[in-house]
Amino acid sequence: MLKILQHFWSFVLHPSDRKLIAYQSDTYSKVFSTLFLFKVLILAIILPLQYLVQYLDPVFTKKSDTDEQAIFYMISAVVFAPLIEEFIFRYFLKYKRYYRFVISHNTYRKNYRWLLYSSVFLYGLAHLFNFENANLLFYFLGVLLVSSNLVDGLVFSFIRVRLGFVYSWAFYGIWNLFIFSLIGTIILLKNPVTKIHNDNIDLEINVSQFRDTTQALFFVRENSDSLFNLNVRQYPLSQVIDSLYGPNRYQVDDEYIDIEMRSAKGYSKDSLMNLLKEDFTIEPNIP
Repeated sequence: MLKILQHFWSFVLHPSDRKLIAYQSDTYSKVFSTLFLFKVLILAIILPLQYLVQYLDPVFTKKSDTDEQAIFYMISAVVFAPLIEEFIFRYFLKYKRYYRFVISHNTYRKNYRWLLYSSVFLYGLAHLFNFENANLLFYFLGVLLVSSNLVDGLVFSFIRVRLGFVYSWAFYGIWNLFIFSLIGTIILLKNPVTKIHNDNIDLEINVSQFRDTTQALFFVRENSDSLFNLNVRQYPLSQVIDSLYGPNRYQVDDEYIDIEMRSAKGYSKDSLMNLLKEDFTIEPNIP
């Protein structure tokens, strides 16, 4: 394992498009599993840094308002998205015969370091556009937000070059499957996000990883600034906030949510917003 990580570090410092020669039948599987465990370790280190960014300058994402049933989303995330991204960002990291019409193999090798580093940088930059922020501090902290993607770019590039394109595609897909399984487990463990039962309000809020529009429901009974009933299933939180408080008043780090709320006396919208802010990232939208 240590030799494999040393080999990887040597590749990061001195990139080359040389393919790995396997002297043992399990060489490729050892490289595959070692780098997977390495990425798990890096994820454990980077996540606290990303939470720090969220504390210093809240980061906002937006969920789709269309159907995101698990099976179709997983096929896309595990098969098609990795294939497309591997082709765009890493297919060209191995010299091909038809490249000679544009660049010689010798020139390609001399400039390979910058080719690989550019690929990793562009891969990280592309993932920065997953977020909606536009303030200056966000771009200074952006490198921390995409730090895991930069590590991904290096690991995927190493596997693509040393093992082959199919291996990097498979690695990417398996990693996405691991991440979505991890997120799904965390969501299950933290549900319900909020559960309150007192004389003023009965409230339960759950979050979902995917959206099934066949189960979508939005019902609200309100009077002025008070809510008596709020029944929401399978809606993005941002849409709920826009419906209750007016469009574009708040920025939201989005989740698919289910809400069951009842209040015989009426519960103020401001009080509900305070409850939501305890568990979700919601900030006033500054024009």
